[in-house]
Amino acid sequence: MGIPRIQLAPGLEISRVLTGLWQIADLERDGRTLDLDAAAAAMAPYVDAGLTTFDMADHYGSAEVVAGRFAAAVRPGAPVQRLTKWVPEPGPVSAADVRAAVDRACSRLQTEVIDLLQFHAWTFADPRWLDAMWLLEAARDAGRIRAIGVTNFDTAHLRVAIASGIRVVSNQISGSVIDRRFTTRLGPYAQAQGVGLLCYGTVLGGFLSEKWLGAPEPDWDRLETWSQMKYGRFIRTAGGWEPFQGVLRALHAVATRHGVPIATVASRWVLDQPGVAGVIVGARLSHSAHVADTARMFAFSLDDNDRA
Repeated sequence: MGIPRIQLAPGLEISRVLTGLWQIADLERDGRTLDLDAAAAAMAPYVDAGLTTFDMADHYGSAEVVAGRFAAAVRPGAPVQRLTKWVPEPGPVSAADVRAAVDRACSRLQTEVIDLLQFHAWTFADPRWLDAMWLLEAARDAGRIRAIGVTNFDTAHLRVAIASGIRVVSNQISGSVIDRRFTTRLGPYAQAQGVGLLCYGTVLGGFLSEKWLGAPEPDWDRLETWSQMKYGRFIRTAGGWEPFQGVLRALHAVATRHGVPIATVASRWVLDQPGVAGVIVGARLSHSAHVADTARMFAFSLDDNDRA
């Protein structure tokens, strides 16, 4: 079965599983360097499998550069969608700031038009976040951006943006069987407004996998990746290691019934929630790939017993 697709905006159709490139920053931390050409070439198996949509940001290390090299040199003309983010410093934002951010992203991505630029506000206490979004609207009208998205907007502020006339097509947020906050108000509201939720953290940085089933509680101060450090906090906030093991056992039972990995079931559960347009699965390009397991997300369906 192929990878289903969904239209986020006119002229912007994405695969319902997006490949997240945030781990490039992790691979490059502490002064480490990444072979950019090898990383770009490592995107090809994803595209060949129908996973044509890649999510990145201005602060994900060399992610935009890698995606630009793929589109320009590895697979020129390939039907890929490159979604990025703009995360400005808190405070006032000028039209020149927006132009500079868009120019930089276009240069790194080697494109004239950004498929989707997702805006992140550090704080909503400063109402100038809405000014920044209006400047993005102007860039959209000028043809520099195909569509505008946001990241980590709660229901109230997404409502403000939409009521203000900002044409938001997506909201990238945390979503998993552990972090189900989006299922109460945000999901139904986004669905009613035609805003697609793009959920990250669906496998909690790898914690939702067979590797951790029945495993002792890790040393939280000695984890391998930034993702594990981040989602370890989620697990502890949600109740701790023992309750988490109960969730893993339930996921394992469902995964065994369907003959797929735990991570595949965890991501499929998120994908089935109202308002969710896609889930973002992280990739450590040139190091590991889970293309086959990701594709299996659409080889089965969850029934009511599975969800219970």
